[in-house]
Parts: sequence; structure tokens; C-alpha cells
Amino acid sequence: MEELAPIVFMSQASQPAYGWLSVPQPSPDAEAVRLALARLTSSAIFADSQRMARFLRFAVEETLQGNGSRLKEIVIGAEVFDRGAAYDPRLDPIVRVEARRLRAKLRAYYESQGRDDQLIIEFPKGTYQPVFKLRSQSATSAAPRTGAAAIVILPFANLDPAPDQQYFSDGLTEELIHALTRIPDLRVIAWNTATHFRAEQDIENIRTRLGVSYILRGAVRRTGQRLRITAQLIDALTGEYVWSDTYNREVQDVFAIQEQIALVIVNALQLRLGSPAPASRGHNLECFNLCLKGRYHANERTAEGMRRAAICFEQAVAMDVTSALAYAGLTDSYTLLADYGFIDAGEVMEKARAAAEKAVELDANSAEAYTSLAWIRSRYEWRWGEADALYRRAIELNPGYATAHHWYASDYLALMGRYDEAMAEAEIARCLDPLSMIVHECLGFILMLCRRYDDAITVYRRMLEMDPSFYKSHTSLGRVYIQCGRYAEAIHELQQGRRIAGDVPNILAAMGQAHALAGDREQAGKLLDEVTRLAQTRFVPSTSFALLHTALGNREAALDYLEKAAARRELQLCIAKVHPAYNPLRAEPRFQAVLKRAGFV
Repeated sequence: MEELAPIVFMSQASQPAYGWLSVPQPSPDAEAVRLALARLTSSAIFADSQRMARFLRFAVEETLQGNGSRLKEIVIGAEVFDRGAAYDPRLDPIVRVEARRLRAKLRAYYESQGRDDQLIIEFPKGTYQPVFKLRSQSATSAAPRTGAAAIVILPFANLDPAPDQQYFSDGLTEELIHALTRIPDLRVIAWNTATHFRAEQDIENIRTRLGVSYILRGAVRRTGQRLRITAQLIDALTGEYVWSDTYNREVQDVFAIQEQIALVIVNALQLRLGSPAPASRGHNLECFNLCLKGRYHANERTAEGMRRAAICFEQAVAMDVTSALAYAGLTDSYTLLADYGFIDAGEVMEKARAAAEKAVELDANSAEAYTSLAWIRSRYEWRWGEADALYRRAIELNPGYATAHHWYASDYLALMGRYDEAMAEAEIARCLDPLSMIVHECLGFILMLCRRYDDAITVYRRMLEMDPSFYKSHTSLGRVYIQCGRYAEAIHELQQGRRIAGDVPNILAAMGQAHALAGDREQAGKLLDEVTRLAQTRFVPSTSFALLHTALGNREAALDYLEKAAARRELQLCIAKVHPAYNPLRAEPRFQAVLKRAGFV
């Protein structure tokens, strides 16, 4: 049980976490602390954590009123988590668990949305009493800040009469986002979220939903080899134009235009350029054009879209063998096809590995390349230690690259059982990409692995409100319901997901799992037969069969399929270490041997 240290206001730290001075500074006053608390609890990171925000408010207010010594586990359990007078923290660790999660969220907030906050609220380990600190003056003077500098680049409008040119304007927008994420002290909203505001004209709505200070929007018209690009930088608070310009150039000048727009934004917001400067994205126009098409198709997240993306990137590599951008895109298109179960990993992952290694070789400063290689090192090669280092390197190169934080959380930290760190990285990804459905799905997945089923359900229900057409909102919710024993609700949600996505093997397997655990072995058997028939015409992960047989109590058959998955290095096997669905098999020596084979100790 964690004990408390009687600390109230502090402004020194022996081991700085956010760059404090090691000499005493003036303590913040109570009003400043309350303002910082309001800003923190209203942030996107705490949007799905009302109970945790309640925990934070209670602890801060008790400390401000001089009652910090009262913040014991038994008091917090009763006052915040409604455990009542009979609460025994030795039997119910909820306060300790939530305190760890709260520390992770605070870290995520101050590393992303709150990195400009001058007053920090911190929960040191071993205490439930918060500490209030001021950022060091030396840290802020070395890096001039502009307040809450955050920007969204809305998808540039395509004014070309040919509809198939949409990829070019979208690609230009993504490239600008990439360039700006490298700028220190600027939070850039990721592409997935920016697309939600493609036709939005209400500046106030954009500002309040995304928490941004500036909006960049524009339009692209491509006529033959001529290019006309207009761009406007808008102050989101006042609605006034900060800067506006039009570029009439040859198409091959698109690289220079991107650089000019990025530099104008840096100067307009009085930001400092990163060092070292990002490496060139390449100047072969035809290769670049194919990469834009590839990313456009990959963003569709359909089997056909991903296959078209792979073809585009293959052509881009053939066009320019020195393009790190093309090799990184080729890697991701292959790995997504395999990860979504659209193709057998054995068909593409060796090619994906070679492409990722080539991308890193060509551009040692490419966060995308390191992230792609890290994903392969973990999910396919099971070289977990190397993957950790590669993810950290990617984030060091570009802290604003949302995908690096997302994949590090879901495809490394969560799979290793490092849930607090996984939640922190996922929260940073959500701050950078607040409307990305797949990032929200990642948060729910980690909560489910933590056995925080109620919180996971809250996340998935919010996803359904955001976009009921996203099939994973239904299927992921269904899987959590299975773990809760709410089988009828699970089957309903899985059926909804199947209606949207079609006969996806892992959805059918989850439906069979729910029926089997509910005692309906006949229906479970029918779904097993259906998955078996699918396997005759398309790739079906062995884990789909393993989950169904586990639910039916056929342990030997389930273990046979898990061993097959290990032999084939199937990507879906990596969740076996942490997923509660495999709990009935954990004591089996064959199951432990499978985990050992996959690099889990």
C-alpha cells in the first residue's frame, strides 16, 4: 500500500521530470493552481476519464485547503470511488491502480497539449498528495514559446475539374503536416483528424473541438504542368488572417512551395526551426506523385485501397530507388495488409522488412522509416528490445508524429504488459490526432487489457457516437462485453460489426466465442464451420481458430493452432501474452512454449 509524504507546495526537484530549476522558486498561489487544474481537466486527454478528473480535483482541493495529510487510500476510495465505509484497500486496489493511470495521463498531457503550461501538477510516486511546480526560467528562455501554439492544416480544396486529382491536394496537405510536426513548440493536429473538417467553415467550432490557436487552409488547382496554390493562416481566436498568399508555379516547384509555406508559418508564429533540419522528401516529381497516390489509397483502410497503395509504392520505388518516402510507404502498405488479415504475413513481411531497412539506410532522420521498422521488429520478428529502441528514436526525431506514439503504445508497450507507459503514449497520440477512430480504439484496447472493462466500454460507446459506421467500434465493444460475461450484448455488437465489414474471420470467431461461452455450442459450431469454409478461399489467421476452440473447451486443438501461428509468424499471435481470452490456456506448458518462441519471457 502506498503511503503519503506530507508535501504541499514545491518548486524544486532533485530529478527534474519536465525541466524545473533545481533551486527554489516562488510557490504558485491557489488561484493559479485552480486555473491550471481547470485547463488540465478540460483537455482532450481527460475527456474520457471523468472519474480520474474527479480524483485529481479532490486531491488538489484537499491540498490547497491544507488537508493533504488526509489523502489516504481509504479516504480516496470512499470519497472519490464510492467504495463506502467498509472499503478495504488491501482487498480492492482501485486507488493504487487509478493513481498509476493518473500519473501516466499527467505525463502525456505535459508532453503534448500542456507542454506550454507554466504551472505543473504532479503526483510523485509513493504519495496521493499533488505537488505544484513552476517550469524553470532557463528552460523557457532557451526556447521562446508563443502560448498554446497549436495548429490544424485543413485538407486543401481540390479545384481541379478532374475528381481523380483529389489525391494531390490531400497529399500536399499531408506533406505540410509532416513538415510542421518537426517544429519545436508547435502542436500539429494529425491528418486523420484534420480530414473531419474538410468542409467546415465554422472557425469557432474548429477551435473549440481541437483546441488550436491557428488554422491553415487553402486550395490547389493543377492544370497540365501549371500549379496554383492559395493558402491562408487564420488566428482561430479572432478569425483574422495572419497571412495569405498565392503561388503560381510549375508542378515541379511543389517541393519549394511546401518549404516556403512552412517557413512562413514559422516566421508568422515566431517559432524556432528544429535542428537538424528534416531531410529532403525527395525531388523526383513522378515518384513523389506516386507516393501521394499511395497514401491516398492507404487512408481508405479497405482491402482494395491497401492493395492499390502497395502497387503505387512499388511503382514509386521502381521510379526512384533513392526515395526513403517510397520505401517507408511500401513497408506500411504491406504491413497493414497483413495486420488487417487481408493477406498472409508470409507473402509480404520479408519484402516489408527489406523496404523498411532500406528507408532507414536512405534517411537516418526519417521518423516514419524508424516507426515502420520498429513495427516489423516487434510484430513480425519478435525482436522486442530492438523495437523499443527504434520507436524511441522515431519519437526523438519527430515528437509530433502521431503514428509513432500510437504504434509504440498498441504494438509494443501494451503487448509487453507495460500498460501505464502504453496509456501515456496513446494519450499523446490522441492529443495529436483527437478524432482518429483507430487511436481511440487503441485506448479502449489498452483499458481492456488492464481489465478496466467499464472504462473501455465508455471509450467504445463514445466512438459509436463519433462514427457509428466504423466497424471496430462495434466489434471491440463486443469483445469487451465477452470479457464481462454480457454475451447477448456482445453478439449484438459483433453482428453490427459484421454487417458493416462483411465476413471478416476474426469477427466470426469472436461471435463463435461469445456463443460458446454463453452455452450455445451448436451456434458456435456453425460459426466454426463458417470460418473453416472461409479458410479454403482466403487467408484466415490461426488465432481465429484458437480463440473459438478455447471457448469451446478444446484446449489441445487451440494449442495446435497457436503453435501453427508461431511457426508461420502470424502477426495476430502477439496479443496472446496479454489478452484475457487466452486465460484458460496460460497454465499449459505448450502455451508457455509458444510465448517463449515469440520472444516473451
